[in-house]
Amino acid sequence: MQRDFKKKRGAITAAAVIVFIIALFLGLLVMIAVASGDRIVFGLYMFYAAVVAAVIIGVLIALNQRLKEIKKGEDEEAKKY
Repeated sequence: MQRDFKKKRGAITAAAVIVFIIALFLGLLVMIAVASGDRIVFGLYMFYAAVVAAVIIGVLIALNQRLKEIKKGEDEEAKKY
């Protein structure tokens, strides 16, 4: 039980750090896009922001899958082979 808690805590911590760093970058992109007066530049930055947001969603999906693996004990099953 303690082992699962440590694995979950590690997975959540790693995902939180990555999401935080990427969210800072996303905020920077949005601020630059808003500050630029050109519509083409704004659209380009918003495209990049959408890609960065997709990365955040991917990290959260991977975290969810990892937590399910930990809950099912698949790490212990894999050690048998």
